[in-house]
Amino acid sequence: MTSLRAKILVLLLAVTSLAWLTTAAFIYVDAHHEIDELFDAQLAQSAQVLLTQARHDLKNARDEDDDGIATEIAGFGHKYERKIAFQIRDARGRLLLRSASAPAEALAGQENGFADAVIDGKPWRVYSQRDEEGEIRVQVGERHSVRNELAAAVAQRLLLPLGVALPVLALLLWFAVGRGLNPLRRIGSEVAQRDPANLAPLEERAAPAEIAPLLHALNGLLGRLKTALESERRFTADAAHELRTPLAALKIQAQVARRAENEAQRASALDKLVLGADRATRLTGQLLTLARLEPTGGSSALLAACNLTEIARQTLADLAAAAQNKEIELGLDGPDPALVTGNADMLGILLRNLVDNAIRYTPRHGRVSVTLMEEDGRVRLEVADNGPGIPEQERQRVFDRFYRILGNEAEGSGLGLSIVKRITDYHSASLSLAAGEHGTGLKVSVIFP
Repeated sequence: MTSLRAKILVLLLAVTSLAWLTTAAFIYVDAHHEIDELFDAQLAQSAQVLLTQARHDLKNARDEDDDGIATEIAGFGHKYERKIAFQIRDARGRLLLRSASAPAEALAGQENGFADAVIDGKPWRVYSQRDEEGEIRVQVGERHSVRNELAAAVAQRLLLPLGVALPVLALLLWFAVGRGLNPLRRIGSEVAQRDPANLAPLEERAAPAEIAPLLHALNGLLGRLKTALESERRFTADAAHELRTPLAALKIQAQVARRAENEAQRASALDKLVLGADRATRLTGQLLTLARLEPTGGSSALLAACNLTEIARQTLADLAAAAQNKEIELGLDGPDPALVTGNADMLGILLRNLVDNAIRYTPRHGRVSVTLMEEDGRVRLEVADNGPGIPEQERQRVFDRFYRILGNEAEGSGLGLSIVKRITDYHSASLSLAAGEHGTGLKVSVIFP
C-alpha cells in the first residue's frame, strides 16, 4: 500500500530539486556569460598594456632583428599560464615576442578584435590589436577551458549545498508532512473505534479544508446507510406483523381439516387452506417486490427506453384470466409505441399492481381501462375502473405500506399502491388519484418526465 506521506515527500523533494537545479542552470549560464565578459575585458586590457610596452621597448629591436627570430618568455609561475598566451609581431608579420605557451604561428587572423580559434585541437579565445601606426600587432589568447573550469567551479558550489541540504530537508519534510496528516489519522481512528450501530455524522467544523470534502461525502454515506437500515428495520417489523395473520389462519384451517367429522367439512377446510396459501404467496411476493425497491436495491436498476404500450398489452394478457373470472372488461387505448425512459421490469410491476388492484376492487360485470396519451412530450398513463373508488380523505394514506381502507371486503395486503408509489418516485414520475368517469370508481394517473 502506497503511503500518502511518502508520496507527498517524494513530490516535494522532486519539486524542490527541480527548482534548485533550474535556478542553478540559470545561474550557471549567467555566470558563464559574466565570466566571458570579464575575461574578454582582461584580454583586451592585457593587449593594450603589451601594445604600449612593445611600442617603446621593441621598436629598435624590430630594425636590428631582421631575421624575424622571436624572443620567447620562458617559465610558468601558475597552472593557468600554459593556457594563456600572447604574441607581438611587426608590420611585416615577423614574430618579435611571444610567451612560452604561444605557438609560432599566429593565434588568429589579421582583423582587430575578438575571435575564436582552434590551436593544437584546443578552442581558444583571442584578442588582436594594432597600434595607431599599424607597425605593431599584439595578440593575446586564452584557452576556453579556463573559463569552463571557473564556471564549473561556480556550478559545483551552487549544487554542493543541495546535496548537503536535501537529506536534512527530507527529514524536516517527513516530520512536517506527518504532523499535517494528523487530522486524517484522527478521523481514521475515530471511524475505526466506532460502534457499528453508531451512524451519527462525523465532526466537520474542525477538519482542514482539504479533508472537508471527504468528511462531507462520508457523512452523506452514513446518512444513506442510516436511512436504509431504518427502512429495513421498518420493513422487517411490518412484514413479520403482516405474515403472522395469514400463517395463523393457515394453521387454524389445517387443524380444522384434521378434526373434520366428515368429508364435506374436510373439503371446505382444505379449500380455505388453499385460499389462505394463495393469499400468503401473494403477500410474500409483494413483500419481496417492495424489498427490491428499497434504497438498498432498487437504486441500482438500469434505465433505458421502454415501450409502455407493449408493457401494458403484456400485463393485460397476464391478468385476462382474473378479469374473466369476474366478467370484467379490460381495455387498452393509446399510441404505439409510447416511449418512456425507465426500467422495464419495474414498469411491468407498476402496471400489474394497478390493473390487479382495479380488478380486485371492481364488481362483477365492471370495466377496467388502461389509457396512454402524450402531452407536451410527456407520456401519461391512466388506469381507471368503475368500482367503489377511494374517498378523497384517504387518497394519500393508501400509499402507506399495509394500509387498508376500513370496511373493504376485497382481498389484499395494502402493499399494491405502496409499490406503485415507490416505482414512480424512482422514475421521477408524478402519481395522483382521482374519481373515475361520472364521479364513480378510481382513476390512477402517472405522468412520466
